[in-house]
Amino acid sequence: MLEAVDGVAVRAWARASLAALGRAREEIDALNVFPVPDGDTGTNLYLTFDAACERLDALPPAPSDGAASSAAAALDALAAGALEGAHGNSGTILAQLLRGMADELTETARLRGQIDPATIAAALSRADDAAREAVAVPVEGTMLSVVKAAATAATMLVQQAGELQPPFPAVAEAARQAAAGALIATQHQLPALEEAGVVDAGGLGVCVFLDVLAALVGGYDPRRLAPQDAGLAVATMPRRSLLRPERGPKPVTLGQPRRLIVHEAVLVDVPAPAPGLELVFLIETDAPDALRTDLERICADDGGDSLVVAGGAGTYRVHVHLHQPGLAIEAALEYGRPRDLRVTVLTECVDVQRESPAQAPAPELRPGRVVLAAAAGPGLAELFTEAGAVSLSGPGGRPPTSAQLSRAVMETGVREVVIVTADPEGLAPAFAAADQAERDLPGVRIAVIPGKAPVQAVAAIAVHEPSRRFDADVVAMTAAAGATRYGALQVAADDAWTMAGVARAGDVLGFIEDDVALITRTVLDGALAVVDRMVSAGGEMVTLVTGADLGLPTEELVDAVTARVLARRPEMDVVVYEGGQSGWPLLIGVE
Repeated sequence: MLEAVDGVAVRAWARASLAALGRAREEIDALNVFPVPDGDTGTNLYLTFDAACERLDALPPAPSDGAASSAAAALDALAAGALEGAHGNSGTILAQLLRGMADELTETARLRGQIDPATIAAALSRADDAAREAVAVPVEGTMLSVVKAAATAATMLVQQAGELQPPFPAVAEAARQAAAGALIATQHQLPALEEAGVVDAGGLGVCVFLDVLAALVGGYDPRRLAPQDAGLAVATMPRRSLLRPERGPKPVTLGQPRRLIVHEAVLVDVPAPAPGLELVFLIETDAPDALRTDLERICADDGGDSLVVAGGAGTYRVHVHLHQPGLAIEAALEYGRPRDLRVTVLTECVDVQRESPAQAPAPELRPGRVVLAAAAGPGLAELFTEAGAVSLSGPGGRPPTSAQLSRAVMETGVREVVIVTADPEGLAPAFAAADQAERDLPGVRIAVIPGKAPVQAVAAIAVHEPSRRFDADVVAMTAAAGATRYGALQVAADDAWTMAGVARAGDVLGFIEDDVALITRTVLDGALAVVDRMVSAGGEMVTLVTGADLGLPTEELVDAVTARVLARRPEMDVVVYEGGQSGWPLLIGVE
């Protein structure tokens, strides 16, 4: 259970939220029939928050000291990163919500030095205010309604408690439950949602963040909500529970043009004579109010809508729907130099990158195929490079972010790209980057090999053959990864309950697939025990990938494991790689 909110706590919430958003991304996309039925709200939220987490990862680690200043700095980094990397309407609103929370925590750090449960309620209210201040005519039934309900419930609980502060879990749970109720209500608040029989996609995204917050402060794993909470955790509900069971979503025909009138990110569906374009850009200016006024005038003259000017401290993200986006770009040039310009055809959902008021052509892709592979350590990176792949690694040894992958895909300049993941957490950023590439690079073919462990990535890259047809190569790599059973060893940092019993600090945990299967005292004993179990089901080859903290000579481990394998399965081979990964002394694969 959380007792203090500091930079460490914010980092934990951010990482868990990004993972949860990745798991819910396709669910949220599927609900996205409003304002534009382009099925990208979940992807936009994920890409935006992924950029936010990338900025947070660039901060030096903060001590776990309960200091509000480190929490404020962490949230400020999240807000700045989200603003820089905001995608779409929902991403822009998310950036503004984070900015409001960061500003509240900054004031708290300056005035009081520590964050209490009342601060959480105040931060939610500040986030709600910040987002609504960016909206000319807020409309109920959107993600704003869900945030409002959460902030109101948390604030009421704090006020009712008076001088007796409610605990952190109570405030977070009140916000979570209110958000869940508000999400269900959105289905009946907007005609588009009512007709399709779905809840608001952006609202579901808000619930994902609040689910994770409630789980972390309550002391339980956000991935495994208790059964009695399942009805409240709407982010984990099956899609059918978010739809009208008697109706379900209706198919949307993009060929019937509709104009989507949005006042600062809240949209109302009305008939229109022609489709519009979505324009998004960043700008540094000291006159945001004047810029907003000019853009409002252009919207009125051009029949535009959906104007959002979000941000602060001299940097702003502009989001607007127009028929002639060049008018807005020319107006913005009076206040600064727009950058990171993107124009999207709303009815066709085709993303076109722009560097200036004159449209830049899509990059010319050359024939060829490139494999991008996530490497958990320097040895694996070298191995992948020798096999002809481009090796990538994320901050802190984590999987590459979607922004890293998107840049890498763009830099390849080829028509065929294969992304090989090596960790369950790497799946969501890989699929998000693939979706983004298909929008940004007409003609590109991109596939994700869903490896869940480094040994599966090794197996996939080992069978990669550039001369094969793209589809055949992808099938072969996917089959190789899927046919590789994986295990691993990890040293317990603290006492913990596991599927295999109680583990004490310093014990070696033997994983098979994703579960702790056994506990031993030494790495060698753990390696032999895991290999024993894995080879009992048969196979042709055992792959060992040694880590940076193996704790014994590599030769000693290899000799012992090889002898054990040959004693059990004389027909099997043993292959060893020095991976250099941290945190996992040994990775084991059987194929």
